[in-house]
Amino acid sequence: MSLREVFERLAIYLPDDTLEALLIHSKKQKGQKVQLRLLSEQELAESTEWMAQIEVFKHIVPLWTDDHSNYVGLYVEGPLTYKLCYINHEETDLSPIYRSAASLIAELEQNPELDWEQLHKDYPSDEDISTEQLAEDIRCMHELQAILEKDSSMEDDVRCQLLYSLMAITPVSEVDSLLSYVDDEDMYVQERACILLGYHGYEPATEILKEVVKHGSPNGKLAARKALSMIRAKQMDKHIKKINQPLT
Repeated sequence: MSLREVFERLAIYLPDDTLEALLIHSKKQKGQKVQLRLLSEQELAESTEWMAQIEVFKHIVPLWTDDHSNYVGLYVEGPLTYKLCYINHEETDLSPIYRSAASLIAELEQNPELDWEQLHKDYPSDEDISTEQLAEDIRCMHELQAILEKDSSMEDDVRCQLLYSLMAITPVSEVDSLLSYVDDEDMYVQERACILLGYHGYEPATEILKEVVKHGSPNGKLAARKALSMIRAKQMDKHIKKINQPLT
């Protein structure tokens, strides 16, 4: 059974360019030693059918594996359709990491020897994204927010994964929206919000993060300390760059 036939059997639609890119990538990987390999057609079919039975995985198709029970999955439904996430067997975090299969394929083919942690990721994004990418991220943000607002009784693990995704795709220009999750009742959500505020070096969050250090959840306190350290480091980098600027 071919890759195309597997998707047809599972009633999963992929754009022609995405499917073609996967087929070409599969051929290039044959006989190569790689850190992440595409699943065989049988593995793909079996894994997809198994994951479809679990609520948080039901919109995701696993495509790559490191052969250590970790996968890279493709969203095939919902606001994150055709974005990629990492499925870690030890800790579930299904927030998008790559904008598309093509983006990951390009990274893998340029750096086949690198493991997952070493690869350059698309999310969280930096400031140098295109106007189209910014518009797409904001659209996804709004759609995820609408889902969360519509169903206030969803299971905690589903809500947590949706918020992880929402925060991960939040662009630099919208980073102030992360402040609303710093005092979330879910300590994992609070933890992630703090870390991302630190990642973006968002200085206006400094006082709020200090409050989390004093009164937050156990996870939140540790994350807030780390975030404050990240913000200070980014401030120092800016200061050094300013000093080293050539005089005109």
